[in-house]
Amino acid sequence: MARLSMVFRGAQRVLAYCDIPRKNVALTIFVDELTAMAIKMLKISNIRKRYAGHSVLENVGFNVADSSITGVIGPNGAGKSTLLDIITGFRHADGGSVAFNGEPLESFTAKKNIFSYMPEHLDIYPDYLVYDFIRFIQRSTNHVDAALVTALNLDSVAGKRVRHLSKGYHQRLKLFSALSNKKRIVVLDEPFDGFDPIQLMDILELIKRENKNGRTFILSIHQLYDAEKICDHYVLLDDGAVVADGDLPALRELYCDGDIDAPLERIFIRALQ
Repeated sequence: MARLSMVFRGAQRVLAYCDIPRKNVALTIFVDELTAMAIKMLKISNIRKRYAGHSVLENVGFNVADSSITGVIGPNGAGKSTLLDIITGFRHADGGSVAFNGEPLESFTAKKNIFSYMPEHLDIYPDYLVYDFIRFIQRSTNHVDAALVTALNLDSVAGKRVRHLSKGYHQRLKLFSALSNKKRIVVLDEPFDGFDPIQLMDILELIKRENKNGRTFILSIHQLYDAEKICDHYVLLDDGAVVADGDLPALRELYCDGDIDAPLERIFIRALQ
């Protein structure tokens, strides 16, 4: 990816320094293709899923850029969790594909090497001490991140059993398991569930820090207000279909006449009309 970015910048300089007009179709197509390759790290195409004759996902597709935070937004029952399960290989699709840097990810092993996944419902053995679970994850990933333990304030409950944790601390433990490895793409299903507003600010800052360090995030969120605080790209999902896809300025331009103050909630309502 770094080499590709260098080639892309070099091609841009050729256009700029040599004053080559954009009407030079061949070179323009070359630069445009490099742009797409450099930006679109993950490509989701035409994902379909049916249960008992009912369509849960219908031709869902979008791109995820490198080092972005993409929010898959929608109400309960929109198909968000099923979509994330399929992307990460925990559920089979009836059709469609997932590609990473142009290479199809067809097996669970291929996806497992790319994605770190925190499903909404992750059962952690209830009699584990928090300390023991942390050590288990560290041994499994061969990676010790004491700063992450501190950032999630897990050291304060290290001596408790998982069964005695509050919902918020159980969620922190799930986040720890997802963030402990150094996989390229982190997929989190409803990561903000169980946090009060002050705790949520800490979790948002943690994800932002991880993102600045080069990690790409896909977040499933049903609270639009929370999504607006963290995401730079939005996929609006309703009844198993993508109704809108883009960054906030583009969505505001498309659905709210460019109103720079239009909240995501208004955009979502307009997209459904």
